[in-house]
Amino acid sequence: MNIDMIKRYLLGMFLIFLANLSIAQIRIGPIGGLNFNRQILKSNTYPFEGVFKSHIAFNAGIIADYTLSKHFSFQPELIYTLRGGKYKLDRQNVAEEFNTSIGYISMPLSLTAKLDLKSAYWIFGAGPYIEKLLHSQHTYYSNGLNIENGALRVGTDMLTDQIKPWAAGVKLKTGFELKKGMYFVAFYDFGTSDLNPQPTFMRTKTFGVQASFIFSTNEEDRYERFEKFYEF
Repeated sequence: MNIDMIKRYLLGMFLIFLANLSIAQIRIGPIGGLNFNRQILKSNTYPFEGVFKSHIAFNAGIIADYTLSKHFSFQPELIYTLRGGKYKLDRQNVAEEFNTSIGYISMPLSLTAKLDLKSAYWIFGAGPYIEKLLHSQHTYYSNGLNIENGALRVGTDMLTDQIKPWAAGVKLKTGFELKKGMYFVAFYDFGTSDLNPQPTFMRTKTFGVQASFIFSTNEEDRYERFEKFYEF
């Protein structure tokens, strides 16, 4: 298959997707939860495997649900999420302590399957995410001395910068959605891009939980979902 055929195929799939969105039922709501973050660092000079510890933070934003069929929906999110990591390391003649917090505006795009369980759906979703760095803070101690602190230097220069401005990865999630709108999932984000402009390779992985109440934009659907609240 040549490049032109690939382009036509992707264009056709995109047009089909837009057509589905035009007739899809759209719901939207706030979303938020907790992150348990860890950084992965690989260096040719020292094996960092297993030294990073979990860093607890949060995520908050909005989620939309575009119904594509009875069993599938497209769920984009626009969230602010804090990631990062920390470690303590004792090497020969050197004791190091490092702690970083990095905040992103993130856009996960998940294709979500739903299994009907009468009053709820069991859901499983997967898809890519892309995110832009908005905030960074770090501290670095060597043998008890504070060598560095403050914001990380953002950019792609291998000689001067400490973190790249963009990141990408894949999000997996599973949980339950009550038919009245409540939504609870556990998720796993694993970064696929190298965050470090320097030779040391760095990426993040995040376990977390999220909750939402997804409101329907369709009056008939809202009535169907909420009518049981008014029963006596």
